[in-house]
Amino acid sequence: MEEIWAFLQGDEETRQARRAFSRVGWALAALMILQVAVQYPILALVERMAPSWLAYSGVSFVIAALASYGVAFPAALLILRTLPGEGPGELRDLSRQTLGVLWLVSLGWLYMANLVTLTLVGALETARGAPIFNPVEQMADQPVVLNLLLGCVLAPAAEELLFRRTLMDRLRPWGEGFALVVSALAFALVHGNLYQMLYAFSVGLVFGGVYLHTGRVRYTMLLHAGVNAVSAGLAPAARLLGQGADVCLSLLVLGSMICAFQWTLHNRDVLDEAARRAGWGDGETWGQLVVNPGMTGFCLTVIAAIWLSMYR
Repeated sequence: MEEIWAFLQGDEETRQARRAFSRVGWALAALMILQVAVQYPILALVERMAPSWLAYSGVSFVIAALASYGVAFPAALLILRTLPGEGPGELRDLSRQTLGVLWLVSLGWLYMANLVTLTLVGALETARGAPIFNPVEQMADQPVVLNLLLGCVLAPAAEELLFRRTLMDRLRPWGEGFALVVSALAFALVHGNLYQMLYAFSVGLVFGGVYLHTGRVRYTMLLHAGVNAVSAGLAPAARLLGQGADVCLSLLVLGSMICAFQWTLHNRDVLDEAARRAGWGDGETWGQLVVNPGMTGFCLTVIAAIWLSMYR
């Protein structure tokens, strides 16, 4: 029995890796749980003390923003920062033209992933005979100003600081490729619903690649804000301006998908070379990532969030 336990525990290096990955898992679980644990009690209190306030969408927005960006994200950052990190190497700048191209690439891969998502979710809805809740549709009920504040300021700043700079820097010791994939996967899973996971993973890979190349999180924040601005700002504006604006927006989306595909093909050799140089972690490392208490707690939290979103 002692030999079996020793095998499961591994050597000291294995135990240290599992402890580190477990702390990552607890940080991500805390991020998801605190958003709900803080938001809903405040909403319940407001509903009891001043129910008329909830008629104003701004009140719910402030409560949700406070829970997410005032409590949940800082808590997750504090947990992750207890781990040693490896900072970026050489810092590089991007020209405005390159940043614009990368914005189109990010947007294109987001929409291509979204097309796949809509197909898969549609098939699942048909199989279960009931619709699946799409949280993105809630944005249409919020004032455009609040959506822009959330999508182009709060979310890009907090999410890029957490998932790109803090999380990737903590995962770099196991390989840059490993850090890239795990951070993108974590970014996807914390959304907690089927509609956003695939495209969040896609843009997470792009944003992570930009951060690895430049070492500057400000570029990923700008890209993140620019991508969100399409749904938070351009889409509502197009609806107000009429059919011509809708056509222009559709052409932008189509053009971004073509740009993303062509850019990826054109830079395939560069991307392949970068992939060969990056460390992706071996089977043992990936096993250590998954088999630990923190990641188990995080996975259970994600499963619960997806289940609740499907039956909402």
